[in-house]
This record gives sequence, structure tokens and C-alpha cells, in this order.
Amino acid sequence: MKNKTTMPHKNLVFIHGAWVSGWGWSALKPYFDGAEYHCYWLNLPGSQSKEESLESRASLNDYIAHVYDLIDELDEPVWLIAHSGGGLTATAVAEARPDMVSGIIYAAGMMLPSGMSYGEISSKVGQRDNIDISGISTYLKKTKYGSYVDSLDGIKKIFLQDVSDEIISEIAQKMVVQPDESRLVSVTLTNERAGKIPKFYIEASNDNSILLTVQKEMQSLTKVDKTVSLDCGHFPQVVMPEELSIIIKDFVL
Repeated sequence: MKNKTTMPHKNLVFIHGAWVSGWGWSALKPYFDGAEYHCYWLNLPGSQSKEESLESRASLNDYIAHVYDLIDELDEPVWLIAHSGGGLTATAVAEARPDMVSGIIYAAGMMLPSGMSYGEISSKVGQRDNIDISGISTYLKKTKYGSYVDSLDGIKKIFLQDVSDEIISEIAQKMVVQPDESRLVSVTLTNERAGKIPKFYIEASNDNSILLTVQKEMQSLTKVDKTVSLDCGHFPQVVMPEELSIIIKDFVL
């Protein structure tokens, strides 16, 4: 963790989604090495390694507490940049600590309204538009407390159709088990707390995990200050890190 300085800076907290950990942002890191950005690339509880994750029963509350601890240590407002399911953690943190959250940036993220799970929203869209919204669920294998992605073909088709097979293989070896207690949930939000936090959405227009039509449905249910779209699949931080960094920097100005 970086020491505080008197130089003006932005605190950027990067929150990964399901089945990955902090390494998911690796390609993005070089674009934030300036002194004006203090970046924190979190490994959420139980996600440090495949071995650790096998026995993890980490809940959404555990994830929230992990981010709390960082905010308390910094004692400064932060920007939350959340990918995929990390959006749920980010929004819940904003509800609990609105005074310490400058804004939330969702990168193909789950930006859910109060009381609704991602499954409910995606099922609604699937039925309305008569489309397959099964996504990665077809390729999941159950474990004692959660699930993991058990298919290179599934990773390529749903998550990373726009990268080389070599990158897919490298990422597959790092992927972890995702506990159900942190994934299959919803949160209660209020307009006075999370509702007042500026929110920005980065669409992944070719996403086969969180389909673009589902991304747009979530935006229709939550006030969004600005939306930008990237022409990529579910992992813009892997496929288009430079373009993603430019958008993030523009949002946090």
C-alpha cells in the first residue's frame, strides 16, 4: 500500500468479479503508474488462489468489510471501479459509506437496483426478448460451497472470445472457485445513500456473459451519470486496457 502524500491524487479501488481475483486487472496496471493515482487492486476474501477458494465461504458482507478496512485505513474518499459481479460489492459499500465514496465506475458491471438479483434482471430480459441468457452457467461445476468454470471452451465463448488461446489458457489456470454466498444475492439500497453516489457505466458491446441488452436494462433501472461503450467482450481490462484506462481517467476528473 502506498504512503499518503500531500500531492493531489485520486484513490482508485479496483474490485474484481466472480471466479477471478486481483490479477484480472494486470494489463490495466501500467496505465495508472502516475503519482496522481493511488491504486488498490483488491483480492477479495477467499480469492487469493484456487486452493484457498475451494474452502471459501466468503459472503458479500465479507467482501464489503474488506473494502471498509481499506477505506478506514486510507481515511480518504475513494473511487470504486468494479468489474462484473464486483459491481454488487461496490454498490453495497456505497450504501454503507456514502461519505467516503466519490463515485462508482461499472466496467461491464452488475449495477443492480435495490432488492433485485442479477438472475432476476437477466431472466426478465431473456423472457421479454426471447434470448438465451444462460451465459457462463452452462459451464460451471459445483463445489462444496460454490462453483468454478470447468471449460476452456466456456471461458473463450462467454468471457474472452476476443483474445488468443494462449491468454485464455493462462487465465483459466488462475481462475478460482466463487462462493455462492457472495454471488447469488441482492442488496437493499436507498436514494439517500447509494442513490446519491455518481455512477458511470462502461458497456462491453460484445459481452456474452452480461449481454448488452442486460447491461442496458440495468442502466434503465438506476440513474447513470454517463455511459461509454467499448467494442469488446466481457473483459475490457484484458482486451482493451489502454482504452479502458482513458475512460476511467476521464470519469474521475
